[in-house]
Amino acid sequence: QGSAATCAAAATRCSPRHEDTTMGSLRTEYAAAVRYIFSNADFTSSAKRYQNPHENWLRFHQLLEVLGRPLDSLKVVHIAGTNGKGTASALCEAMLRASGERVGLFTSPHLHSFRERIRMHGALVSREQVVSAIARLSVAVEKVGYASPFEKLSALALVCFQAAGVEWAVLETGLGGRWDATNHCTPLVCGITRIGLDHMNVLGSTVGEIAHEKAGIIKPDIPAFSVPQLSDANVVLRSAAAEAKTSLCEVDGTECEGIALPPWLKPPHQQLNAALAVAMVDSLTTRGLLACDATLRARTIPSAFWPARFEVFQPSVLSGAKLLLDVAHNEPAIAALVRTVSQSSCHGPIVVIFGANRDKDAHKMIGELHSLRPHACIAVAAAHPKAIPAAELALLANGGSAGASAEAATTHRACSWLVARSMTEALQLAVHALPVVEGGTSTPLVLCCGSVFVAAEVRAQLALEQPALFTPTDWVFEESGEPPLLM
Repeated sequence: QGSAATCAAAATRCSPRHEDTTMGSLRTEYAAAVRYIFSNADFTSSAKRYQNPHENWLRFHQLLEVLGRPLDSLKVVHIAGTNGKGTASALCEAMLRASGERVGLFTSPHLHSFRERIRMHGALVSREQVVSAIARLSVAVEKVGYASPFEKLSALALVCFQAAGVEWAVLETGLGGRWDATNHCTPLVCGITRIGLDHMNVLGSTVGEIAHEKAGIIKPDIPAFSVPQLSDANVVLRSAAAEAKTSLCEVDGTECEGIALPPWLKPPHQQLNAALAVAMVDSLTTRGLLACDATLRARTIPSAFWPARFEVFQPSVLSGAKLLLDVAHNEPAIAALVRTVSQSSCHGPIVVIFGANRDKDAHKMIGELHSLRPHACIAVAAAHPKAIPAAELALLANGGSAGASAEAATTHRACSWLVARSMTEALQLAVHALPVVEGGTSTPLVLCCGSVFVAAEVRAQLALEQPALFTPTDWVFEESGEPPLLM
């Protein structure tokens, strides 16, 4: 038997108050760890074209050396592209995990919790794992002198994977590919989603220049796959594959034949992202590196889910209107979303809720949305340092911004724009703006898009008002206590 003091100490550790104190301490340490990651992030100005990329590359290589080369023990699936990386990555992870493998997934940004960015064995990284890994990472960063926020994020994921015994890692690039922190890997397969104009201040002003950066993940003798690309991007990718003496296979959607795609994967651009993931996993299986045949893939994909990607909430949620939520946040993504919505006959009049960040071409996105001939549009700003103020968005939409052409002004006056002071008010204004549909022949649609952070705030508002809309394990219920971050 223990002493009275020992028993008292044990009782204290088991008491609710002690548990609360311990949890409070963990949350404090976790919050400090997240702040450390983004301590040198600049959310006030636009990033510039790569400065000293080779020097940065060598420094991150040194950081990996100090950390014990955590990439060396991983079998890597590597994915780059402008839009759709998250979808393809999530599907690859689901199929690898269904095969019985120990899998880690690294993506960005997050919707509701920082921990979404690093997942292991199907679960979000724990706060304890983040705190433990940061303690090790911060010492290593101090030794090499500097690491950018994304370099710290990438290294954090690799350290967590190593500690958890992960065997396979699905890595999504952060920006570009050639000089990306994730590109220090030698993957077993790589994939490239649709390439378009985005991050032009960093990657280049043309599709060809951007494709050159994305093509940097193509490695000698490593099979590469791509969705159909614009001609300029296609030329660059094929040239890179030829130089690397490897194959570049373009998917066409037939890879998903026999698979019952869930609703969020039904849009044509999403079908291609799914096809890309299937082709990559099939390549691994064909080469004897994985056991994931067509039957297992067909069982896995229908139950996969990636929130805020063509996510539909039924009419009972929003006063009789369907709510369609999508993270489309640049002109190519908005254009793909608009094509899907315009080709659908399953809805009536449209009301748009739109918010965008300053580093995106909001003018072109608004033009795409107006091609839907919406009944009304609502401008809103997410709680993010780079969010364009709602009133400024509405002015831009009405052709009132400096430099807006007369043609653009005419196009953008296609519907009335309302200004919302919050996401709650945006949803309320959308309901009030809905037209009365005689006879109930068609269901009105509220389309919410323009930013990852707008989508996250809408989901959070819905969860607050109608929590039963979401599964108990949905990330919307993760209490992160962190501001939304664009990384």
